Amino acid sequence: MEDKKVSISQVIAIGGAFMGFVIGSSFASGQECMQYFTGFGLLKSVGAGIIALILYAWFVSVIVEDGRYLKLNNSGKMFNFYLGKYLGFVLEWFTPIMLFFVYSMMISGAGSTFEEYYGVDGNIGRAIMIIASLGTVLLGLDKLVKIVGYIAPVLLVVTMVIGVLSIVNNPEGIAQADQNLTEVTVNTNFNFWALSGLMYAAYTVTGVVPYLADIGKSTATNKKNSLLGGLFGGGAFLIAVMILNFGLLANIKDVYNLEIPSLFVAATISPVFGNIFSILLLLGIYTTAVPMLYTVCNKISSNSKSMAYRITAVVTAIVSIFGGQLSFSTMISIIYPISGYAGIVIFAGMIYTKYIKKRKYEDFDENDVLIKNI
Repeated sequence: MEDKKVSISQVIAIGGAFMGFVIGSSFASGQECMQYFTGFGLLKSVGAGIIALILYAWFVSVIVEDGRYLKLNNSGKMFNFYLGKYLGFVLEWFTPIMLFFVYSMMISGAGSTFEEYYGVDGNIGRAIMIIASLGTVLLGLDKLVKIVGYIAPVLLVVTMVIGVLSIVNNPEGIAQADQNLTEVTVNTNFNFWALSGLMYAAYTVTGVVPYLADIGKSTATNKKNSLLGGLFGGGAFLIAVMILNFGLLANIKDVYNLEIPSLFVAATISPVFGNIFSILLLLGIYTTAVPMLYTVCNKISSNSKSMAYRITAVVTAIVSIFGGQLSFSTMISIIYPISGYAGIVIFAGMIYTKYIKKRKYEDFDENDVLIKNI
C-alpha cells in the first residue's frame, strides 16, 4: 500500500536535487538571465518567468513521478518512454553531444571571467579550466568535484544577494529600466517574451530528463511528493532568476554589453564582494564543466580506465579550445536555443504520451531499443 502522506523532507530533497543540477555558472553569470528575461523589460520579463515557472513545475513533477513508477535500469531510456525507440534514440545521443558544446561554453566562460574581472588574457583562463577539468576526469578525482559541488547552493544565495543589493543600491534604476532599454541594445534570443519563457524551460529539460528519472526512482514515494517537489524546485529557482533579473534591470545601462554582468554588479557593491564572487563563479564553472566532460566520455566508454575513455577526454578538451574562443554570450545565444528546440520535441512527446495516448507504465519495455548495448 502506497504511503500517500506528504513528506516535507522528500519534497525538499526532490526540489533541491533539481536546483543543484540547474544552478550553474551560466545562471550565476547573469548572461542567460539577461538574454531570456532582462532584455524584455520589467513586466514582460516577469511574464516570461511565470511561463517558465509553470513549465518547470510541470515537467519536473511528471518526470520524477514517471521515474518513480518505471524504475529504469538505464535512466536514458526515459526518452524512449516519451518519444518511442527511434526518436528516443536520437535524443539519448543528442544529450551528450549538446553537453560537449556546454563544456566548450564553460571554457569560454572561464576566459571571459579572467578577461573582464582580472584583466588577464582569456586564453590563460581557458587553459586553466581545461587542465583542471581534464585532469579531474582522467585521474578520477570524483571526491574533489563532490566537495566543490557544494558550491551550487552558495552560488545561488550569493547571486540572489547580488540581485537584492543592486536593487536596494539603485531603486531608481528599476523605475527607469524600460526607458533605459530603449537606449541600449540587449541581445535576446527570441523577439517575443512568451516564447522566450517557453524556450528557457525547454532548453533545461533536454539535459535533465535522465537525472529527474533517477531522482524519482531513488527519492519519491508518492505522487504528491513528486508534484510538490516539482513546484518547490521550479518555483525556488525561478524566484532566484527573477531576483537576479531585477538586479540586472536596475543596472542595465552598465551591464547590457558585458559577458559576465553579475560579476560587474558584485564588484560595484564591494570590491571584496566582487573578489569572493569571482572565485565562486570560477568554482561553479569547474563543477559544471567536469560533469559535462565526464558525460561525453562515459557515453563512449563507461570504463574510466579504458583507452577509448581517455582518448575521448583528451580530444574533447582539445576541440573545446576552439569552441571556447567564441564569446560566452555568443555561445549561450547559439547553444541554448538549439537545446530548446530539442526540448520542445520532448515536451510534445510528454504531452502525447501522458495526455493523448495515455500510455501505461506496464506497456513500456526499456529493453526494446534501436541498438543493443549502447
